[in-house]
Amino acid sequence: MADVTLRPPEAEIVRMYGGDPAHPPRADMARSEGWLAWLQDHRFGRVILADGKPVGEVRLHTFRDDEKSASLAIGLFATRHLGGGIGRRAIRLTLAAAFDTYLLNRVDLRVLSFNTRAIRCYKYCGFRHVATESVDILGEPQGEWLMSCDGINWADDR
Repeated sequence: MADVTLRPPEAEIVRMYGGDPAHPPRADMARSEGWLAWLQDHRFGRVILADGKPVGEVRLHTFRDDEKSASLAIGLFATRHLGGGIGRRAIRLTLAAAFDTYLLNRVDLRVLSFNTRAIRCYKYCGFRHVATESVDILGEPQGEWLMSCDGINWADDR
């Protein structure tokens, strides 16, 4: 039988999701099984593996078939996985599916404006900043960027 452990989310990761690092979500098997079922319910929901181990998730959601567009969401589980190109590669693979398999014209995403690491990654992958909105995070207004990548100018050669 495989050795299985659960750990609470790391504070920096919780903050980048817009959560309260002082009160991270409780980690337990029921919550994990619920998350997996939720991810499987997406038209394109994938667990990100690095060296065969789960390190995050990426999904296309809110498909707008009339516009041939969808939204992208990605998250890595631990700070040790940040900065090594895992997220960038997962996004590139997801965009390839969006434009080549689902034949979408555009993929959008939202990111908190203080998440500069993610913004750099998204720009590298072909997203551009198209609007800024204000969202309430833990009682404080924060900037949230809307970014977009279109299938016309996107190329899987970055």
